[in-house]
Amino acid sequence: MSRFKPTAPRLVSSSPLAPDSATRSLTTTRRQFGHLVLGATAAGAFSFPLGAAMADELTQLGAVSRMKKISGATRGTDSRSLTIGDKVYRDDLLWTRSGGQLRIDLKDGSNLSLGENAEVTLEDSMLSGSGSAFLRIISGAFRFASGGGEKAATPPKIETPFAVLSLRGTEVYGLKFGKNWGFFVTEGQVEVSNDAGAVVLNKGDGTEINSRTGKFEPVKQWGAPKIAHTKAQFQF
Repeated sequence: MSRFKPTAPRLVSSSPLAPDSATRSLTTTRRQFGHLVLGATAAGAFSFPLGAAMADELTQLGAVSRMKKISGATRGTDSRSLTIGDKVYRDDLLWTRSGGQLRIDLKDGSNLSLGENAEVTLEDSMLSGSGSAFLRIISGAFRFASGGGEKAATPPKIETPFAVLSLRGTEVYGLKFGKNWGFFVTEGQVEVSNDAGAVVLNKGDGTEINSRTGKFEPVKQWGAPKIAHTKAQFQF
């Protein structure tokens, strides 16, 4: 009679410190794919639309009325491209890339335009009355028109890299001139302040500053060539 002699099964290590070749291959593939997705997102090639459940939990501040690619918004590590009619929310980081343009019509009656290579965080509504900045400009040219809805007791504020703007019935432009930030008012009044002091800009006035602690250049009416250069940063 032949006797069956069982053989011991071959054990495959389940230790996370010693994965088999197939596991190593899968792990590497996932890691590489993650890098590819993150890189493509930064370049604007991927779009991650907000799910309905997530959108319901967010505070909508406005919507896209005009745009030119590449433009988008980022929340945390998720970026999405924007198109006309898309909603934007509190704490969105809005951005444009080379050649990009963006205009947001906000629910409080104001509007925001961005030139190319701009980044701006929507902190809150202009009418929140919190006393904190409702917009934070990180880079690039911007134009903000308030629509006259500000409250005189608590003028809304825009934070920029070199100064804080306090608005009163305002249309204001901000952009870089070399290493300086420049600000120009076409409607209303803006107080521009930093660690060194403050100046007030009325219609037609502009100023420049070269750092958060630097002194403002004297307030003056900007000439036609400088105004034309400023407005040329925006297509709408």
